[in-house]
Amino acid sequence: MRRLLKLETWTLRGKTAADASFVLLAATLVVPAVLFTGASWLAYGETQRQFEERQNRTLDLLYIGSRATFETQQLIVSNVVSLVDDLNDVEIQQNEARLHQQLKNLVRSLPQVEDVFVLDREGRPLVAANVYPIPANVTAADRPYFMAHRDDRQQRYVSETYRSRIKNLDIFQYSERRLRPDGGFDGVVLVAIPPSYFGKLFEQAAGAENYTTSLVRDDGELLARYPSSAGPTRFDPGSRFMQAIAADPVSGTYTTPQATIDGVARTVVYRKLPDLPVYVAVGVASDAVREAWMHRMSAHLLFGLPATLALFALALLASRRAAAQADTLERLREEQVRRATAEESLRQSQKMTAVGQLTAGIAHDFNNLLTGIGGAIEIVGRRVPQPTPDVVRFLDLARTGVSRAATLTQRMLAFARQQPLQIEAVDANRLVTGMSELLRRTLGETVQIETVLSGGLWRASADPAQLEAAVLNLAINARDAMPGGGTLTIETANAHLDDAYAAANAEVTPGQFVMIAVSDTGTGMDQQTIARAFEPFFTTKERGQGTGLGLSMTYGYIKQIGGHLKIYSEVGHGSTVKVYLPRTQAEAGTHPEIAPSVSAAAGAGPVVLVVEDDPVVREFAMAACRECGCTVYDAGDGEQALRVLQKQGDIALLFTDVGLPGGMNGRQLAERAVARRPDLKVLYMTGYTANAIVHHGVIDAGVNFLGKPFSVSALAAKIKGMGF
Repeated sequence: MRRLLKLETWTLRGKTAADASFVLLAATLVVPAVLFTGASWLAYGETQRQFEERQNRTLDLLYIGSRATFETQQLIVSNVVSLVDDLNDVEIQQNEARLHQQLKNLVRSLPQVEDVFVLDREGRPLVAANVYPIPANVTAADRPYFMAHRDDRQQRYVSETYRSRIKNLDIFQYSERRLRPDGGFDGVVLVAIPPSYFGKLFEQAAGAENYTTSLVRDDGELLARYPSSAGPTRFDPGSRFMQAIAADPVSGTYTTPQATIDGVARTVVYRKLPDLPVYVAVGVASDAVREAWMHRMSAHLLFGLPATLALFALALLASRRAAAQADTLERLREEQVRRATAEESLRQSQKMTAVGQLTAGIAHDFNNLLTGIGGAIEIVGRRVPQPTPDVVRFLDLARTGVSRAATLTQRMLAFARQQPLQIEAVDANRLVTGMSELLRRTLGETVQIETVLSGGLWRASADPAQLEAAVLNLAINARDAMPGGGTLTIETANAHLDDAYAAANAEVTPGQFVMIAVSDTGTGMDQQTIARAFEPFFTTKERGQGTGLGLSMTYGYIKQIGGHLKIYSEVGHGSTVKVYLPRTQAEAGTHPEIAPSVSAAAGAGPVVLVVEDDPVVREFAMAACRECGCTVYDAGDGEQALRVLQKQGDIALLFTDVGLPGGMNGRQLAERAVARRPDLKVLYMTGYTANAIVHHGVIDAGVNFLGKPFSVSALAAKIKGMGF
């Protein structure tokens, strides 16, 4: 029985070994084929995904770049409209040289802008940025974009590529309709765009063969393409592109066996720019995917056939390579997110800077007007010996209006980072403690105020008066966010902003800061509101309850001194605004007491030379000096002032505006005058700080300065303070 069992066992083992040998023999043929087939399928899918991911990344980059370009064009048009909005066609032509220079300065550093034109209602160009003077007998009345604005009443238009009649260049353009006050058509403002700019942008983004990038209008008109092609410049109505955008007008993907432009089979992804009839498209040749896959699999074929082990080793290597590629792609995705965040921050910063420059210019001109108006009101009040109650009441109303307008311009200059500052070392704990009583009176009994003051707090570099105004503005906003009452918390702390934080937030320099945080338990803000919170005149309050300048003024002031402002908020959970002030090693100073008002006796003042190019401001400045007991001479520019100084040897005080015409500003005039007359004293006046006596927002040391608008009493105090 045992022998029988041994024999049967041996037979079974023999059959098993035979079967195993047969299976192994078959496996030497089948397994490599199966593995190679599977590897080929996986490799093709991986290659296709890599192409799709690169294609989508390229589309993201081009979409961001193209969107930023057109947003720049829209901002340029908005600025141009503001320049010519109050001028008719005749006035524009009369001021062509000045407007040309302003437009030229506006677009000088923008490679995406070939030129800017303003057209009248007949299609004739009135002024341009890069062409002066405008050639005669040139008209755009027959251009499709002009007819679209005039006849179809289209507000915005992106034209096809055409040959410019003035510059003899291929361009396309973004244009907007100009309107008369009654709503009628008044012409066109257009920004000419060179297709070559997009060609370079597309070349940098694509940077490889088998990829095409295009900018296409929604009617199929091709505006720009890389690589360029001598084929058709317009997609047929029945093309796959036109069918795709009809089915999905926002974004999508389609495959064409034969492209309209060059006849190559491609897979194309596209995305529409917001509020514009323009698409950005990126295509990859279908053959490129197969060629890359064949190239990849050829290596497997050469080294995989000899044995299953070699094939397995290569598969393992391919797996590790795929994992490494996945890690690389993940890092690229993270880098893309960081880059998109940084670009969004930069775009917002550029937008705020452009609005700030426009705001500063308006505030400067407004200050000149207020100086004349306020000065005239003050002189009238002084000259009327016994005014009636009605006269007193209306004079007070006028003074109040001028004061409110002056406050408004100061807020606009604060947002534009153009207000003159007296920077010193500030103890933030002492400043917050000193404001406690003011905050309690201002916020009312329904708001509970808590302070959390840090021990060992660093000194901050700031203007104390402006910092108090900023904290008060934040506290008032917090109170308004708590209509039923709540808790306001003011916290101070030392803070360090690192490189990672600076990279994620525009205009932030890494370093040490003093932080003041103002928190409330109010209604909070959503992300859309936070994104616009610092824009001037933006407010969520009801009409009449806020100007929308509080946060923008605070933002401008903090940025002007090199600080940073950050809002953290959630709807229903309150808000926190963190103010970061640059640290200084200097010791905090004490605030000087306010000097009493000065009234000058007639004839008691010095002999003054008033230099001001604005006749209204000059007339008031002369009258104000006379009210201070001064003998007054006047001049309209630097050269005239030097002649008066040469002729009148008794002049003791030069009272000059900083911005003067004729190539010599107030600072240069003062230097030349003092070189001739070393005993001459100088007092500057100006409406904002973008000039020769203020740098980085801080008034130069040793400079006597009087900001517009000013009063007679302020001038008298300044003259007395200078030793007269």
